[in-house]
Amino acid sequence: MKTVYLQPNVAFEPLICRWYAWPFLMAPATLSLVMKNRLLPILESFVEDPEFHRSAVRNPKMRGGPFVDHDGDVAAAETLLAQMRSSVRPQLELAQALEKATELLEQTGKGNSLEPLYERIPQPLRGVVELGYDLHNHASLRLIEPLLYADALYDTSLQSVFLRPMGSKPRPFVMSTPLIDCSGGVLVNAPFADPLWDELARAREEGLDEPAFASLRSRVQQHCADMTRFDSLFTETPPAIRHSAPPQDGVRVRYFGHATLLIEGAGQSVLVDPSFAYSASAGLDCFDFHDLPQHIDYLLLTHNHQDHVLFEFLLQLRHRVGTVVVPKSNGGFLQDPSLRMILEKVGFKSVMELDELGTIALGDGSITGLPFLGEHSDLHIRSKLGYAVELAGKRVMCLADSNNLDTAMYRRIARLVPSPDLMFIGMECEGGPMSWLYGSFLTKRLSREHDEARRLNGSNFARAKSIIDDLRPRGVFVYAMGAEPWFSHITSIVYDERSIPIVESNKLIDYCMTRDIPAERLYGKREIALTQQATGSVGVNQDTP
Repeated sequence: MKTVYLQPNVAFEPLICRWYAWPFLMAPATLSLVMKNRLLPILESFVEDPEFHRSAVRNPKMRGGPFVDHDGDVAAAETLLAQMRSSVRPQLELAQALEKATELLEQTGKGNSLEPLYERIPQPLRGVVELGYDLHNHASLRLIEPLLYADALYDTSLQSVFLRPMGSKPRPFVMSTPLIDCSGGVLVNAPFADPLWDELARAREEGLDEPAFASLRSRVQQHCADMTRFDSLFTETPPAIRHSAPPQDGVRVRYFGHATLLIEGAGQSVLVDPSFAYSASAGLDCFDFHDLPQHIDYLLLTHNHQDHVLFEFLLQLRHRVGTVVVPKSNGGFLQDPSLRMILEKVGFKSVMELDELGTIALGDGSITGLPFLGEHSDLHIRSKLGYAVELAGKRVMCLADSNNLDTAMYRRIARLVPSPDLMFIGMECEGGPMSWLYGSFLTKRLSREHDEARRLNGSNFARAKSIIDDLRPRGVFVYAMGAEPWFSHITSIVYDERSIPIVESNKLIDYCMTRDIPAERLYGKREIALTQQATGSVGVNQDTP
């Protein structure tokens, strides 16, 4: 009896209304506004003038813009547009209600009591909002998020997953291009929380005998109109499991690309911001699923942006994760939906919110949440954390896209948190304007001057240098740059030697070297070993440059 395995290059592309799922498409309120103000207009524009979009996609200067990358039949896009308009009517009504309620508060919330306004709130929002002022008499509404998820506004019938083998062809930029042509894979219309995805993910390594495969096939078929390519997603060749135990006397850190770190030691495994290459499409040597341990004790998410919270990989890891750790949100404010609620709806059973300087004990070690300024366009967004992970007496600090806007904060942290052996910091210091990510939520268009000034950027050289001077790490690694070729469909980033983030991170590396601090900008794959014999220094495994 033969055993088959899910092929290592099969992607799980999570979709909502056939658009790649990112956090703002999961929370009901943000979905409604992104659908109304971004996704539908992009697809409508493509249907009206496809050649304009095709020309823009070919222009490198337009990369990351609102242009659909589809050179196939426009009729298929027209069909998808009609389906979207029909299926998201309740969400569009919610979007209109949010905009009208905001206008109502702006016009009438002048310091007087807001109680009479509850009767004037549009019907889709009745019962799910609280009206209030800040201490400066600015009126706003707070969403009661659990009630939104309990309503039909959270519609799992909009969710699906596209299974397809990845090759060398680049993927289109997912924030501008929906899945229009399904001919290259298998579209499965099952919710993200369905245990079906755990079974499929297990099949990548555990394999299925003939009865088990038939059972799985039958379950998929219940949610799939076309099973033609399903069998071709499997192989009889067993996978090459490459994970090995870390050093017994220390800690090993593996870099998987972009912001993904696997920290192992003292019998614990901690995975940060998971995303992986599919080997067949990577274009360079890399770690992938087969380099992970069978069980991941803690999965840490730093913040609620689409390049750090990727459901494509979270769905494939769900069956092997113990606890997911996320930062607390601002409790119902539109721009800061709860990551905990989103992940619970996606099917994770153990999700823990961590506050700034909150700590989780790991035997003799710990995970500590670190304050995180910047990269969110000056919006009050609380759901962002760096992490200090201590295992086996070694300390690893993951600062993600922290922008050192106030050096006094890091001086305060330095008095409370020991200096790390390794520090990982993002330096994508150019960033997009505020409207690129948050524009769908604005009732009034920002001036160009304000939009350009309020950017989604991390630390430049001067700011990163100050962090290093205050926290005194023994080794520094620049990461989370979005530079790997397999990640361009998420970030749309392509660097050259003149790119500002490259110039600034080169300055930081040179500065660290003058201080005898090992430093490097990570790309593709890296392994760093911290051993007891290397106390006070950084031991690096040179086998994985």
